[in-house]
Amino acid sequence: MTRPVLTKMTIAALLAASGLANAGVYVEMADREIANNKTTVVQKMYVQGNAGRFVDIPEPGDGGNATATIIKDGTLYAIDDTDKTYMQLDKASMESLAKKMNEGLAQVKEQLAKMPPEQRAQMEQMLGKQIPGFAGGDQKWTVDAVDTGKSDKVDGRTCRLWDVKRNGELDEQLCVVPFSSLPGKENFQQVFGNFAKVFEEMAKAVPMLSGLMSNEFSAQQKINGFPVRSRDYENGKLSDVERIMKVWREENVPAAMFAVPAGYKRKSMEEMTGQ
Repeated sequence: MTRPVLTKMTIAALLAASGLANAGVYVEMADREIANNKTTVVQKMYVQGNAGRFVDIPEPGDGGNATATIIKDGTLYAIDDTDKTYMQLDKASMESLAKKMNEGLAQVKEQLAKMPPEQRAQMEQMLGKQIPGFAGGDQKWTVDAVDTGKSDKVDGRTCRLWDVKRNGELDEQLCVVPFSSLPGKENFQQVFGNFAKVFEEMAKAVPMLSGLMSNEFSAQQKINGFPVRSRDYENGKLSDVERIMKVWREENVPAAMFAVPAGYKRKSMEEMTGQ
């Protein structure tokens, strides 16, 4: 199952003093099929200083290309290798995107107002489950992380089990190690902070997203560590696939890793939204 960046809490680790002041961090995450112990690398992370590059790798046979997200100096870049383009999400572009989202929602509400009352109520209820605050704020988006009091081991590391609930329902289980148990403290803290700022700007511009974002970040701060394993809940039961940390090592990451490739064309918000 695909996990949205950050909202599923896959990034939250930090750099401890190790004598390698200029060293960055390289991390590999893999999906493991529990029944046959088959693992497939699905994400690679590169972090150096206050910059990060996160590469999502498609499953074999999907035919897609790996996609990359770069976070640097408070700006997020989404790289598309398929058509050699990129999108830049900074404060200005977030405000532009938020404006278009609000305009789109206003159009939807205008159409709903023309529907018969019963049909309108059904549509508002359905959309309210998908969009927090859509139906006059009755539908809230809640996120909570609950310490189960239990521990487990992943690749020899003892980790604490947390259950994450979204809208009151079990959504995923995380096995979390303390920040201090993994090298890379300052680097990941800086990058995570930059990432959070980008989405906080969007949340400010789109009020209905404000609660969603703040709840996600609050829950992540509560676990206060890095999830070396995560498993989704499906109908209250843990799924048969888990995401595990396969590699975490210090290494010097070239500056070019955090730059948009030469020759790539910037895609505007209008091109992205088709408006």
